[in-house]
Parts: sequence; C-alpha cells; structure tokens
Amino acid sequence: MRTILKWALPFCLLLFSANAVAQCAGTDNTVTICTKDADEANKTFDLFTQLGDNPTLGGSWSTNDPANFYALDRDTGIVNLWDVKNSGFHEFTYTNDCGASTETATITIILGGYPGEDNIDGSADACGDNNSVNLHGYIGDETDGKFQDFNGVWEAITPEAAPFLLLNYFDAESAGTGTYEFTHTVPAVGSCPSRLVTLLLEVQRPANPGIGSNLTLCTTDDLSGYTNYDLNSLLEDEDINGTWSEGLDTDQLSDLTDHLIDIEAIRDRHTYGTFSFTYTVYPSHAVCDINRTKVEITILPTFRGTITAPNFCVDPDKYLVEISDYDDTLIPPDTYSVTYLLTSSNGNSGETTSLLLNPDRTGSFEIDANLVQKNVTTTLSITSLGDKVCPDIQVSPIQFIATDPIAKVTDTCEGEEVSVSLSDIFDPSFTRANGIYDVNYTITAPSNTETTHTASAINFTAGSATFTIPTEQITETGEYTFDFEVDNGFPMECDISDTAIITAIPEAIQLDISVNNSCNATEIDVNVNAPALSDGEYIVTYEVVSQETNAVLIDNTIIFIGGTANYQIDVATLEQGNYTITVKSTQDDTTPCRLLFNFEVNENFAVEGVPALPEAEAVQTICLAAFPSSVPTLQDIEVSATGEMMFYDTATDMDILPIDTELIDGEDYFISNIDPLNNCEGSDRIQVTVILSDPEMPMLFNGNPTFCGSEDPSINNLSSSVASSNTILWFETATGGTVLDNTTALTNGKSYYAGTEVDGKCQSSQRIEIIPIVYQLEPATLEFSTLALCGLDNPTVQNLRDAENNSSYDVLWYDTPANGIPLEEDVLLIAGTTYYAESFNPDTGCMNPERMAITIDLTNCEPEEYGFFIPDGFSPNGDGKNDTFFIPNIEIIFPEFTLEILNRYGTSLFKGDQNNPAWNGNNGNSTAPNGVYFYIIEYNKEGHNPVQGRLYLNR
Repeated sequence: MRTILKWALPFCLLLFSANAVAQCAGTDNTVTICTKDADEANKTFDLFTQLGDNPTLGGSWSTNDPANFYALDRDTGIVNLWDVKNSGFHEFTYTNDCGASTETATITIILGGYPGEDNIDGSADACGDNNSVNLHGYIGDETDGKFQDFNGVWEAITPEAAPFLLLNYFDAESAGTGTYEFTHTVPAVGSCPSRLVTLLLEVQRPANPGIGSNLTLCTTDDLSGYTNYDLNSLLEDEDINGTWSEGLDTDQLSDLTDHLIDIEAIRDRHTYGTFSFTYTVYPSHAVCDINRTKVEITILPTFRGTITAPNFCVDPDKYLVEISDYDDTLIPPDTYSVTYLLTSSNGNSGETTSLLLNPDRTGSFEIDANLVQKNVTTTLSITSLGDKVCPDIQVSPIQFIATDPIAKVTDTCEGEEVSVSLSDIFDPSFTRANGIYDVNYTITAPSNTETTHTASAINFTAGSATFTIPTEQITETGEYTFDFEVDNGFPMECDISDTAIITAIPEAIQLDISVNNSCNATEIDVNVNAPALSDGEYIVTYEVVSQETNAVLIDNTIIFIGGTANYQIDVATLEQGNYTITVKSTQDDTTPCRLLFNFEVNENFAVEGVPALPEAEAVQTICLAAFPSSVPTLQDIEVSATGEMMFYDTATDMDILPIDTELIDGEDYFISNIDPLNNCEGSDRIQVTVILSDPEMPMLFNGNPTFCGSEDPSINNLSSSVASSNTILWFETATGGTVLDNTTALTNGKSYYAGTEVDGKCQSSQRIEIIPIVYQLEPATLEFSTLALCGLDNPTVQNLRDAENNSSYDVLWYDTPANGIPLEEDVLLIAGTTYYAESFNPDTGCMNPERMAITIDLTNCEPEEYGFFIPDGFSPNGDGKNDTFFIPNIEIIFPEFTLEILNRYGTSLFKGDQNNPAWNGNNGNSTAPNGVYFYIIEYNKEGHNPVQGRLYLNR
C-alpha cells in the first residue's frame, strides 16, 4: 500500500509576475490561498491589489465561472472567497480602456478546499423516515457565513451506512435508527493539501402510525358483530402511543383513549356512506414530524329489485332491459355503472354500461345485441353496479331468447303443392318447439288477394317443421307472399314470412334427330312434333360442330307454324372427321316447368370415321415383380391407339375379353379399337404375344454383417454379403418400395432386402433379407469441463481419469480435437493445452469420433503446501547468485499476479508479471542504490488478498 504524505502548510500568498510589460490593466498574477476560512479578510479579497505592474483604476472585473458570478463585485474587484464554493483554479479578468486599445490582465487564484466544520457533539440528528438526508446541512457554519465546498467527497466510516450513501445524500429510512460516522474530504489543489471533517449523525426513530387498511361492508350485512369494533384492528405495525379522532358525522369516540366504535349504529343512522377515522402519533424527537394514518369504513348501498326483459327478435343493435320495484331505501336513484353477464350454451359474454334508477323505483339499461347468441336460451344477470354499490346484487337472473325464426317456401310449378319449412321456432319453455301445433298463415296472391288458412296438428321437432299448402289454395301464377304464425303460446311477434313464385306450365315441343350412317354419314333428318302449340311462328336451330376443333361448320334456323315438320341436313360435303349435330328450341329455353320437352337433342356422327389400327410391340415381356400383391391383366399390355381398346382371344372372335383378364405366359392376344366420339370400331386387329418374366433373387453369403458406427456404413457396404450375375438392387421392404441409393446410411438391426434386375428393366419378385449390426458408442462424458491441478505436482494424462464418468467403454485421450494418436498415461500435462476424451470399445474395435474437451488449470496450488515464500532481499552483483528479486513458483501458483517495486518516496521502479517476474535491481537505465525498497503483490486469485512488504537490496 502506498503511503500518502500530508503536509501541514501555513496560510500563504504566493505572488509572482507573469508579464513584465507594463500596461494600464496591469499584468497577470497567480495567488495561492490554502485555508480561505482562516481569515475574515478573505470575505473582501481585493483582486486589484494583486495585479502586477501599475494598473490604473476605472476598469471592470469578470469571471469565466458562472458559479463565482455573485461572489465578485465587478466594479471594485472585491471577491468573497468564502462564497466561492469549489476549490480549484479560479480566474478573474480585469479589463481597462487604455486609450488606443483595450487591455486585460488575469488574476488566477489557486484556492484550497474548505470541508466544513466537524459535527461530532451529538447535535446532528435526522429522522428515520427521510430517505434523502443532505449531509451538507450538518457541517456548514451559517452563523459565521461559512459554507463547505461542494466538490468534496463524502465517505461512510460506519460500514453499515455505506450502502445507503449516494454522493452527499444518505438514505436514513433504509439504514434505520442509530449513530453513523461520515467524513467529508476536499481534494488537494496545487500545494494545498486535502482536508476533511467528521460528522456523527444520529438517526432518530420516526413516529409510526402504522399501515392502515379500509373496511367495506354492505347495508344489508348482519352488523351485530361490529357493535364494539376495535379501530386498532385496521392498523398494522403502529406505535401504541397514538390517539384516534373521527369526522363530524359519526360521534363514536368519547375521548383520546377511546378506540372502540359501533358500526351498526353508524349504519342505522346514515344507512350508507364512507366514514373516516385518523390515528395520530407524536415523535420522540423534534427532528421527526407528527404522522397520521387515515382509515375509512365504507358502508355500501345494496341493490334489490326485479329485472324484466321480453324475448327479442333479431333486428335492433340494442335490447332494452327494465328494472322495477327496486328498494330505494337501500340505494338512491342515480346513474350506476352496471356490469351484466350473458350466459348461454355457446359461452359467456357481457359488458359494462349505464343503469339509470328513477325516483319512481323503476330503471333501465341496454344490452348490446351483438353479444347475444341467436336462437339459444340466454340467462341475463347483473354482476356488479360498480364500486359505489355492494357487490351482493340481490336480483334474480332472467332467461330470454333472441330469435330469428325462418320460413322457407319453395318455388313450384302450377298445379303442384307448395312446400313450407319452418325453423328456429321456440316454445314458452325457452326450448326449440317439440310437439303438435297449429300453424296459421296468410297467402297474398299476385293480384293482392289475401286468404287465411290453418295447417292443423303440425309436428315440430327441435324447432323445425315441414308441411305443404294444397294446390287448391294457389289460384294464380306469379309471385306469392306467405306470412306464418305458430299457435304455441310463445310471446314473440317476430316476422315469419317468405315469398315464392308459382310458374305456369308451358306447352311441349318434341325434337328428334336421325343420322343415316353414324360412322360415315351423308344425310341427317330433323323431325319436329308440336301439334298442341297454338298458331304462330316457332324457332328451332341446328348446328354441326367439329369435335376436333369445336368449329361450327353448318348452322341454320328452322321456322315453323305449329304441327309437325321434317328437314334434311346435307353433310356430304364435310371432310373426314368426327362431328356433333345439335338441334334445340330457342323460343323459350329458360322457361321452367316444361313437362315433356327436351330443349336440346345431340347426336355424334363421323365422316369416314373408322379409327386407325392400334400399334404395339408384337412380343411384350412383363415383370412379375411389378405386381407384388396381384397378377398382370390385359390392361398391363402396352398399346397405343385412338379411342377405346378391345381385346379378343382370336383374330375373328366377337366376344370381348374383360379388361381384368389375367395374362398367361406365352399367350397370344388380339386387339382392336373403337372411337368413343362416333362409336366406330376398326376393321382389323393386331396380335401381341405376352412373356411373363421373374429373375432369380441373389445368393446370400452373410445375413448379419457387422460394422462400426464411426465408419458411417452405407448400402454400398452390403455388397459383399450377396452375389448374383444380374444387377443387385437394395430395398427397405420385402416387396415394392423404391430402390435405395448406395450412399444410404445403415441402421443397426434394420432389415434390408436385395433383389436382382435384368437389363435395367425387370426386377426379381423375391428378395433376400440382410440385417446388419452397427455398433454405436455413446460419446465420452466428463464429470466437469475444467480440471484443477497443481503444475508443481507434474500431473500426467493419468490424472485426467478423475474427470471421466463411469462408462462401460474405455476412454482414450488426445491433444487434438480430431485425428492424432492416443496419449500415453505418463505424458506430462501442459498448461494452456486442451485435452480431448474419446470413447473406445476394445471388444468391437469401434470408437465414437465425437470428442469431449476439458480445460486443464495447473494453478490449483495451495502456497503453504509447496513452501511458497517471498524473499526479503537480493544481491544483484552479477555473481550468478541471487542476482534478481524473484519469488519461486509464483508464476505457477498465481499466474495472474502483478509485482510492483517502489522506493521509500513512493516512486515506482519496476512492474512485473508472469512474463517479467524478476527485478534485476535497476531503475530504468540507471542502477538502484543499496537500501530498503517496498513491494506490492496483487495475487489476483480468489481467496488471496494483496500483500506488501519490504526488501533489502545489497550489491
């Protein structure tokens, strides 16, 4: 530890001239004042007299420090140094008009610090509820006008105070009662030494009225247990020497010692309200304030009443809920914040809105219709009327339904019954209607004629029912309106209606097409039969379309006047191809309710439409391996043809073979085709001979080959287990599946299947199974990632065994993260080297290449166990003996150490560490003389504090 020398300097003024050139402003000067507080004259320090040379009067003074602005009289140059609150260098500039020029001179005052006055006589007190005590307020001398500097440093001498001191503020509340010692130190300035004063601050216990809690009750509560209520029960941790007081409207406390009140009497007198009581505690010391805790007893009004709400029809945004017969003796008329809850089978919803209670004991509020589930029973309850009302809401929930009943009337044709379906119909028990009910309905005809009817004894199930309106009640065609009312006693007047259109039945037209030859047509007949049509022109159109291009090649319009008609369409000019003839009525194509009319008639035909002969290989080989769970059939023969193919046993046979006919090895099959666009079959057939092929599976050599997981074995490694003259393929399944790539990694105990393939086309249907054994090792595991040893013990690889976990495998040690050779156990460990553990199974010769690293700490040496000592001298005379000041083994035991050598004046001569551990007795380029020197050693190791001592240098 360095020694700081403190010099006691007398009050002094050091004057010297900094400018030898005479000027009317004088010359610069520097003044040192170490103890400004020692002389009253420093309150009126005359700067003008400190100027050098011969300044003239009449100038003005200024300062470059705004903190000194009010300490300086700018006209006279008189400065109150007691008002300069910061020690340091302070400049004051004198400016004077010298005729031809304006000149300046500066007085620099080197001002020593004033720390204030000691305050250790017990007069410094602070209250224990103050978390920000300004310590400056205790060391100034207001009587003499002395105030301490503000650039000093406060330090807590009492260790318990240190955590609660921040700059000049002390948290007395957190520190607690007691006496604490502090020092205020101002720094050294120039030749002026630092100074300090001591403060003994006593923290006084504050008055504690405790932590108060409030009591909330309801007007309807049984308060018989509150007739002798102790107010002290509403306090926690209070001083017992306090007194209770009350407001003007309770009249419960008889004197200052009373703390029992009758809450039931307060309720009976006022019904409800908030009533306050105050607990007052006086402090034991005047530095602390009188403290009070206020508690409140709130008696909340209680809401009693009745909710009424009709069942609603789904339409408005808000539904009105009415309140009646509420007890206005328990709650006054007012506007309250009501929170309601809507509960249904679909979940809960609700919100907070306004409830208005009227003086006539009625009220109302609105609920958001968007929160109400449609067509389900909903329960409405009030859960809160805000913090102004007792939470005991004594109102029974009500049930209602917001319904959207639906009627669906089906459009129909003239002369048919009209179908009606009703849904979401509820009964008075708030459930979808079940049972027998009459349905009254009104029919409004297109002519606005209204008729009323009843559908009796309609069976409703889960709110739905269907029935029909008889044809005799529908007397017109056009749009009808139907209004329904279910006679089931459910009190709801929702609109249940729908419209339907009754369409008249149009007259029938019959069309027909006749093609003379569908495979090679030359003429087409169109027949029209409409004898029931009234007189007038009717239109029938026809067109011929190419099936290849969709182009319309022939089109025309036939106009006839009722009755029947025959037309011939000449198609002899069409080129070879497939065509479609379409004949349709266009006079009323969108009219519904036609009973016997095809709007459109189509017929395919061809011109020279016999398809070309199919094409196929005459001999086809089919691999049976492609059919692991079935057998090949006719559809597996590869044939290219136009249209649909047909298979026969012979060239002339007329019996078509089913497409799922199983193939026979060596059998001949005959194939023709038919064009589906014109239904024309080719005149010739081709012959295909079928050969069924199944190569032999491979020969097995080793069904359970073994591998090390570290070798990353793959499918390619299985090739030595089987043999075949054909190509060998590998699969994961005994049948089917895809071919595995040779680089696919092997899995221990998993089955792999080898098959063969001929000419890259046909695979064997049978496969041989191989189950490899892949030995896997878990990577080595270590108890810890850092091993602490002492390098002085010359530890070896054998010591690394201490870091190994118990394992069924051996562990090999390396000094590289990969590759390398295992280390012998007698190899010495090297500091700074990372070592790696790898698991090894000597039974299989397998290893896991994933290595675990461990860091070696060779500094785990206890000094006393290794004779560690610090020499007390050395003789750097070049004789090879004790020529340096060196601490044996310090660089091993304390590798982060630092060493500093100082002379008796505190001057540092040498700084050392692990890279430069020994002092050779020199001071830079010069030789240090014989004598006593001092060392400071920072071990920089947990548990070892710095040390300092002396040593003797003797050459």
